[in-house]
Amino acid sequence: MAPESKYMGTIKGLNSNAPPGCSLSYAEIEKLSDCLQDGTVFGILSELKEIQDIMLNNLHKERTNMVANYNRRREQMDNEQREEYDMMIGDINFQPAEEERMIRSFNDKKKALETEESDALHKYDLKILQQLDKQVDDQQNYLNAAQIPGMKRTTDSAELKRQMFILTVIDTLQSTQT
Repeated sequence: MAPESKYMGTIKGLNSNAPPGCSLSYAEIEKLSDCLQDGTVFGILSELKEIQDIMLNNLHKERTNMVANYNRRREQMDNEQREEYDMMIGDINFQPAEEERMIRSFNDKKKALETEESDALHKYDLKILQQLDKQVDDQQNYLNAAQIPGMKRTTDSAELKRQMFILTVIDTLQSTQT
């Protein structure tokens, strides 16, 4: 009988605490342990995390900038409406009915702007979800190519949960190395 690889015991221990439906078979534990021996998988995982972090930071910045621009547009609209209102109130020919019409018009414009912004943010959020889905797909392909057991292209939630567990095991092993 061949001696166990240096990660086998730790993987077995982590596997004993696996969430329901995520535990690895003995063959998968052996294969995972073997593929971790030269450290390449740890490097791949670090690179994938770095790429993901960059992407997430960029998406966050873009969305934050969108919200800031919308806030500036709303503030500008409020200022313009306030100036227009002040001019109307100061007019000697001011009619109270005009005030109601103006306020209604202001509210309609504000509501239209808020709807436009909300729709644009919703559309952007969908774009973010699509990019995240593509990122997961790319990561699954890389990890599958690295022959990590359990890693394959999938959208099945149970399989994704299992893959997350495998990645947690690898991450735990990597953090005990450093």
